[in-house]
Amino acid sequence: MRRAMASGGMLAGLAALALLPFGLGLAAPGTPGDVIAWLSALCERQGAAGPIVLVAAQTLIAASGVLPASLLGIAAGTLLGLGAGFATAAAGTMAGALLSFWIGRGLLRGRRPGFLAGGRWVAALDRTVAAEGWRLVCLMRLSPVMPFAPTSYALSLSSVRLADYLLGTLAALPALLAYVMLGALGRTALAGEAEWLRGAVLVLGVGATVLLVRKLKRLAGRLASERP
Repeated sequence: MRRAMASGGMLAGLAALALLPFGLGLAAPGTPGDVIAWLSALCERQGAAGPIVLVAAQTLIAASGVLPASLLGIAAGTLLGLGAGFATAAAGTMAGALLSFWIGRGLLRGRRPGFLAGGRWVAALDRTVAAEGWRLVCLMRLSPVMPFAPTSYALSLSSVRLADYLLGTLAALPALLAYVMLGALGRTALAGEAEWLRGAVLVLGVGATVLLVRKLKRLAGRLASERP
């Protein structure tokens, strides 16, 4: 009975994530920027409860990938300033990552014990990913070519430990901080002086992508040598 209720809850969560783009489209049709403007106005109308709404929105966005999380980071900085804005955006991002991991591992991998059982090579790949742990997760989070939500679900299907997953996901926060800073500086008419933040985020992401590609090539070579 409890297992059925848990499965029903996870299915409801997946349905909510799937319907989120349509809900946002109905409530605030237009470009992603229009959605963010609508969400910002909604949070402002909530007064003291505005940050809670922002955390909930960031959680759903991080778990569904329906919008770039950077846009909501800018909105958080604009609405709340640097300190409170970053705390709010970071809490939502980490909660969204945890929600994705819980859905992927509990609903997919958990319900199908042999989900990744595709032979010795797949098992070896899974062991390698788990052994790399937080280091591989960190590079994935830093790389701009690895979309946040799909990466979360892919990692949830592997044997990577939750502690390594969360530790590596912290690497997504520096880029988020940069976007929150852009929003906060924009509120004080200093956005033009913050363009170096975009460059810093880009350089960091490119460097992480290069390291990720090199690591994946080494892993592929190691796995190829182990194949019969």
